[in-house]
Amino acid sequence: MVSASALLLFAASAIASPLVQRQTEIPEDWNWQVEGWHAGCARSGCSYNFNITVPTIEGEIGGVKAYCSGYENGAFFIPCQILEGVNNGVAAKLLPREDESGRGPQQFAVSFLKASYEGSPYYNFTAYHETIYNAFVAPLQNFTMTPTEVFGVA
Repeated sequence: MVSASALLLFAASAIASPLVQRQTEIPEDWNWQVEGWHAGCARSGCSYNFNITVPTIEGEIGGVKAYCSGYENGAFFIPCQILEGVNNGVAAKLLPREDESGRGPQQFAVSFLKASYEGSPYYNFTAYHETIYNAFVAPLQNFTMTPTEVFGVA
């Protein structure tokens, strides 16, 4: 079952319509922790799975911990399973390949939806990181990623 926050995450990240957009600042030094990154490519395409912790910003943003997994599709964020935290959503995707004849996608993105509270706008924060293909050749990877994009929808 897809949660309401996941649907809103997709709507906010995929809609190109005349909605009122609002800006907010990305909190300083807000690093998201990726744990257990595992990704690989085969004839059928590339896949990934990992846990991510988006920390709480006291009095501003409630953090979450989520499990993300999916396959290469290039266009759509895939909702992650929320393990801890409420009301906010997380989704991930491998970005499109730069060259179809080359190796798999070179970056992935994680999107965090800060849900509306008492009429405030929804804010969508997105972070990008270089992909690491470690399936069958290296241990699970841990690293941080920092959001670089944010927009809000009233």
